[in-house]
Amino acid sequence: MSRAADVAPLDPRAYAVLGEAGLGPELFNPLQHRCCELVERYARELGIGLCARLGLLDLLAEPRSVAALRDARGFVPSFDSALRWLLEHARHAGMLVREHDSGGADAYRLTGPPPVAAPGPLRTAGLAADPSYAPAYDLLDVAAELYPRVARGEVQAERALFMRVALWVSYFHNANGYYALNNRVAAHAAASRLIGGTVLEVGAGLGSATEALLEELRARDLLSAVQGYRVTEPVVFFRRRAQRTLDAAWPRVPLVFDALDMNHPWTSQGIAPGSYALVWGVNVFHLARSLDGVLRAALDALTPGGWLVVGEGVRPSPTEPVGAELPFQLLEGFHDVVLDPATRPTAGFLTADAWEEALRRAGFAEIELVPPLPRLQRYYPGLLSAAFCARRA
Repeated sequence: MSRAADVAPLDPRAYAVLGEAGLGPELFNPLQHRCCELVERYARELGIGLCARLGLLDLLAEPRSVAALRDARGFVPSFDSALRWLLEHARHAGMLVREHDSGGADAYRLTGPPPVAAPGPLRTAGLAADPSYAPAYDLLDVAAELYPRVARGEVQAERALFMRVALWVSYFHNANGYYALNNRVAAHAAASRLIGGTVLEVGAGLGSATEALLEELRARDLLSAVQGYRVTEPVVFFRRRAQRTLDAAWPRVPLVFDALDMNHPWTSQGIAPGSYALVWGVNVFHLARSLDGVLRAALDALTPGGWLVVGEGVRPSPTEPVGAELPFQLLEGFHDVVLDPATRPTAGFLTADAWEEALRRAGFAEIELVPPLPRLQRYYPGLLSAAFCARRA
């Protein structure tokens, strides 16, 4: 086994904190930690390899900005965000430093001879440890192959990626050990806060998070308390497939499916103010064009005392890239958000502090983190899965 596939065990105190939050070894355990860490390292190696394949490293003996690199290699301007992400990924891996060019723009320079990317042994080790992580590696591989063609403007990323139906169906599924963790953590947090009434799920996709919550409620004997469950997803294919799957598996649950677009006014889409005991979503709220506006819309939709549960990946620091973002950097919708240097400096995942501050700005009265990240990150700084819970007064 490659030494790159060696993963140091997690501090036992991390498991203690997770257990106190109700997230026991069925979710967080040494095998899960090793597998998630290997996926992250695999994405890092792919990113380093892409820097070489795109011809960037040959130009970085001296500082060059994103614009200078783009022009030198003939990339399309729409690739700038993905290009910057690759450079930042390489910088956090210690391969580049960020300086300023003669015009004062951020510029990147090699720190020394570039390493040779070696993702293969990491993939082999990861799948040997747990084959259920295969969809995570598959998505990273497909996206990495697209990067050069997208950079040159030869292919439209959304079309090229979303034509891979089987890829997405396997990735956004609870049989995928990598993705299921987000669903399970958020479902645990949501079920712990739902005492009855109606549920609104935002951005349900193919329904894997819906399934996770329904399973959690059934395990707690709380399914009968759900008076209505509105499953929303704006992508027609995803919504219809989710409806077929969930209606067949949960015939006694009052599920309703429709096409809420969170970036448009919710009331004009049939979401009555003060009507839901729980509003929740997994890996969707970070795509909000105006995060503050969408969180306020969620607050308005809640009954007094109702809970918003936002299941999300966690960015370790405000500008640090996360490997799971590599495929999504190619998608226009991923970057179509309002940025602010103080509150939202990058598209994609946010830090725990940024989520807390955004929920406070939206007017929520009570905010809870599952697991308690301020304590946990002392022992588990690389944790990616969390739920941010906020209550309407």
